[in-house]
Amino acid sequence: MTDSQPDLIAYWRDLNAQADDGTVTIPADVAAKCDAACAAYLAHLDKMKIDATKLSMTTSWGDLKSAQDLQAKFLSLATGTDRSLDIILQQHIDVIESMRMLFRRYFQETSDTDERTSADITALTPEN
Repeated sequence: MTDSQPDLIAYWRDLNAQADDGTVTIPADVAAKCDAACAAYLAHLDKMKIDATKLSMTTSWGDLKSAQDLQAKFLSLATGTDRSLDIILQQHIDVIESMRMLFRRYFQETSDTDERTSADITALTPEN
């Protein structure tokens, strides 16, 4: 990413660290909805990534230098540079996966706590 853009991966990692410290909390139902939105967006980005690979399969545009230059320009937009579509899509995927790590912890923790509480109650219940 360029210097003028925020480091979104670092931002979400920082939020995860704050969640570890207990300074950030998200209700489990909200976290589950956010996770579902992230999952849907990841599916969309994965499809875009598949479609983007087709852009890198260029065929001959002719023998003229201008045609070859234009073909090279389109190819560089699709792949091969830090500003090409395949890299930008992967950066988006990385950010969304960081977001999911934060969201999933809340409904996973709720589920884990519920299972422990249930086990504790069962252990304290006298046999009949």
